[in-house]
Amino acid sequence: MVNEDFSIISDFVSVNADEAISKAVEKFKGKIREILVFGEREVLLGYLTQRHLTRQSKIQPDSKVSNFIIRVPTIRENVSLDEIARSILSAKIRSVPVEENSKIIGIIKDIDLIRSASEIFEDKTVNDVMTRDLIAVSSDTTIAKLIAISRTNNISRTPVVDHNNKLLGIVSPYDLTGILLSEFPGQTLGDRQATQLDVLAVNVSEIMSENVITCFKDDSVDEVIQKLYKNNHKAMVVVDTENHPIGIITTRDLLETISRPPASEGYYIRVIGDVADSDMNQVMEMGADIVKKYAVFIGNSGQFYIHAKAIPKKKFRGFVLYQVRLRIATDKGKVYVSRSEGYGLFGAFAVALDRIEREILSERELEIKQQQPKSKRYILEELEDI
Repeated sequence: MVNEDFSIISDFVSVNADEAISKAVEKFKGKIREILVFGEREVLLGYLTQRHLTRQSKIQPDSKVSNFIIRVPTIRENVSLDEIARSILSAKIRSVPVEENSKIIGIIKDIDLIRSASEIFEDKTVNDVMTRDLIAVSSDTTIAKLIAISRTNNISRTPVVDHNNKLLGIVSPYDLTGILLSEFPGQTLGDRQATQLDVLAVNVSEIMSENVITCFKDDSVDEVIQKLYKNNHKAMVVVDTENHPIGIITTRDLLETISRPPASEGYYIRVIGDVADSDMNQVMEMGADIVKKYAVFIGNSGQFYIHAKAIPKKKFRGFVLYQVRLRIATDKGKVYVSRSEGYGLFGAFAVALDRIEREILSERELEIKQQQPKSKRYILEELEDI
């Protein structure tokens, strides 16, 4: 059900495709993470995003914006919430343009969509939707390594911890966009590249945000949604009572829940990314086999998202490098996440499936052990060890 208390369509920031990238970057301020790019006659060409810019290996400040455009879908104003969610997830963006009579009238942001569909999360806690497979870095991790970790694992915000695994802050490679594209008077191309290399050698402790908004696993999802909106965050770190990170909850996780068509039954399986049409059925069948195999334990319905990303520049014996991320969220409140990297789609996918199956089996084995009463002999052995 849509929340009618606020308009879900908001204004947007735009730039011309022929503008210099260094000038366009200045528009990434406050809550702005994506800029619409228009060509001649106000034709929408796509998005300029901080995410895409951060993932570029070389950027010259005088390059045109047109060199960094990513294509994005547009939607009509009256489409369903689940369709909007699928559009945002498929394009890996934070908002989607709304088109009316061949003209862009605004955008729908992911967080506004989530807020409008808040009733879906009624009575749910963070524990029901959070991802437990948390990736964190230490304070002495270099920025270069942070960028590599973010690219490999397809994550945008990373908790920073001390040697006792206590949360110190949070960092994102997006925070570097302005620094890496800065121009200084009198600098040559070599000077700029040297400056960028110096920045990449800095530890994340120098740029991380210490003002981290956190939540506990027993908090309501609705409370977390309001915090994400108020603080313009894409993710929130879940901590225990001693400030140890134990998980993370992201807008992508919440969108995946919304994206399931209301009338669908069983598992809604969605493949996103670089998967050829000829491989789609086999990927779907391999994913379906896993949830069918363990349905009795994990639940009979839910969402299964398969994200696949190809790295064409990296090949081995003719096979392209693939990064795969799987996420299963079930009607029993169970969440499973796995990641893998390998050459060839099916090789990387098989490894990710194996890891998620191991996670399910480990959890099932632990539950079985907890349900079994201890024998007198076992209790005596425990007493002897005290």
